[in-house]
Amino acid sequence: MEEFHMPLKENFQELVQHGKAGFPIQYYVNSLHIPGNNVPMHWHPNLEFFVVHCGRVRIHAGNNIITLEKGQGIFLNANCLHSYENQAEEGPCYCPNVVFQPEFIAPVNSVINMQYVMPLTLNSQLPYVLLDGTTDWSRSVLSRLDRVFSMLQAYGEIGRYGETPVLDFTSAPGERECFEIRVLCEISLAWAELYKHRGELELAPAVKNEHVLQIRMQKMIGFIQAHYADDVSLQDIANSASISRSEASRCFQSYLHTSPVSYLLKYRVERSMQLLRDSNMTVEAVALEGGFSSSAYFCKLFRTHTGMTPKQYREAEK
Repeated sequence: MEEFHMPLKENFQELVQHGKAGFPIQYYVNSLHIPGNNVPMHWHPNLEFFVVHCGRVRIHAGNNIITLEKGQGIFLNANCLHSYENQAEEGPCYCPNVVFQPEFIAPVNSVINMQYVMPLTLNSQLPYVLLDGTTDWSRSVLSRLDRVFSMLQAYGEIGRYGETPVLDFTSAPGERECFEIRVLCEISLAWAELYKHRGELELAPAVKNEHVLQIRMQKMIGFIQAHYADDVSLQDIANSASISRSEASRCFQSYLHTSPVSYLLKYRVERSMQLLRDSNMTVEAVALEGGFSSSAYFCKLFRTHTGMTPKQYREAEK
């Protein structure tokens, strides 16, 4: 199975252009093939609709954790720090999503953008919108997204992550006419449902100094990801953001509902999974490379996170 790589800045901004300049929307399918696999924490200035077609997914969005079941989806607002993780008891998660610039719906200085788009994208208390299918309007949004997914997938708009897609209508040349307009219409009408029902949307509580908290998290997560193989303590993690150990723990609990050390251990396991897939290193060598002083402890923790031993995981990935 091919490893998913996401280029990020130090502040976790995604370094990928989604879509093309003249058609700034991109369709992806996140196939999180085993429980515990994830798309790492990141953010982008784009808007995103994400739907679970198969499996169960846990999403971190800002300082919230949301679990999506099959048939449910989520809208992720611009600049929302988020990640995805497979929570299915077994088997893959199949999750189509579209990422697009706000200007895809309407130009920046247009009445449509100022009156209908910006009131939602600039709302700091709206990092995401849950599309659980329990209301007529959320079912309408999910239905329109499925039409978008079908159109973009059928004619080659899905592609490798980070690559500019190429549409191919050779199998159905008649569908080429007004294709972009039809995609835009479905996205715009889905957006209209969000706007019309904005009064029903659950707003996140206003958090004092939210920007400061996010910067602290970015610094600490960045430190962990750069030094996970070293002998890292809670004090080291806190020092990376110039805060106390208790404040570091509070930030992690607020954003990720876990402790800094638990996040560190989980990240070490994730990096070791990559080494098991992509190298011929022994399990003992992988443990040391991943920052574990004991291969026995590594195997125990690996099994806790993945449900299998390192050797079983390597065999499954061949």
